[in-house]
Amino acid sequence: MRAISRIPFTLVFLLVMVTANWLAGTLDGVLPPQALRAWGISHQSILNGDAFRLITGTFLSHDFGMFIRQLCFAAVVIGCYETIEGTWRAAAVFFTIDVLGTLLVLFIVLPLLVGLPVTAGEAELLTHDVGMSAGGFGLIGALAAKQRHRWMLLIGAVLLITAKIWISFEAIADTAHMLCLCLGYILQAMLNVRRRTTKPVER
Repeated sequence: MRAISRIPFTLVFLLVMVTANWLAGTLDGVLPPQALRAWGISHQSILNGDAFRLITGTFLSHDFGMFIRQLCFAAVVIGCYETIEGTWRAAAVFFTIDVLGTLLVLFIVLPLLVGLPVTAGEAELLTHDVGMSAGGFGLIGALAAKQRHRWMLLIGAVLLITAKIWISFEAIADTAHMLCLCLGYILQAMLNVRRRTTKPVER
């Protein structure tokens, strides 16, 4: 058990990503529709009790290009956070933000988006979605909360997302990224306060 705990979470995450997308068929170019419906996350799947999709959907990508981008993104943000905070906290914080952010988007954000114009791709996402970017942006927020100039870094991340929205707005993805960025910042700020208040008093 001790040996397993020494395996980096980042490495395990990347290996699962590669394996999941290889088995699903994404590495051949595009995630097959049947795999998306079977393993992707959706509002209805959660209502049906398929909570496991909150995890399976995280590791998959819609196509090979997205897979490469998310593989690099995961390696950087998870790796940076794990280096600072350790393996178990990195895993706990990532999945907490990813799952919570996804549920908030599915059950609060999506109902608010009903009636707004969406692209054909987004119409498909309203049914099923995959990807780890929600948790990834959450870790960016968490990393910002640990820095001395935290507000500057957080505002910088918000401006980057805003610039992306200005260039090419994706209602669901962009909303999730902004929401999880803030969730990550808040969660890490709470952990920072708890760490300071529980630190033993030196005598």
